[in-house]
Amino acid sequence: LKEPVNDDNFAIIERLAHWSAALQMWSQAPWLGVGPGNYATLYPAIIAQDTQLLRWPNPLGHAHNIYLNILAENGLVGLASYLLFWVVAAGWLWRKLRLLAQTQAAHTVWNQALALGVIGVVAHLSIHNVVDNLFVQGNYLLIGFWLALFDDD
Repeated sequence: LKEPVNDDNFAIIERLAHWSAALQMWSQAPWLGVGPGNYATLYPAIIAQDTQLLRWPNPLGHAHNIYLNILAENGLVGLASYLLFWVVAAGWLWRKLRLLAQTQAAHTVWNQALALGVIGVVAHLSIHNVVDNLFVQGNYLLIGFWLALFDDD
């Protein structure tokens, strides 16, 4: 990556710089991370410490990858907890969807559509969060509302 930053490559260089910094933070505190919300605070010190890291002047507040961001700020314990939450939520949604397929109630079609929509949104966000951090805009709250609407027990 010896090329100067330009309109064609800035997004790649920016992300690589932030990913490298996140991995460096994680290597300093692998189990519990550097602390929730500390990515932006520590970013300038991290890039100053290691001359091999790509440099990007703006810390952004996140690592442009939710998984690396959680790993840096909360360590392996935090990342494992985060992934476990989504595995359990996906299993719960899938089980509810299968139960709805066997039900003849009038609201079943609505609940099936809602379940498929929530599954699609969570799948999309999970994949897109590899290159960004979309949960900073309150999407957790929206997903929580959708899950609450879907839970008719």
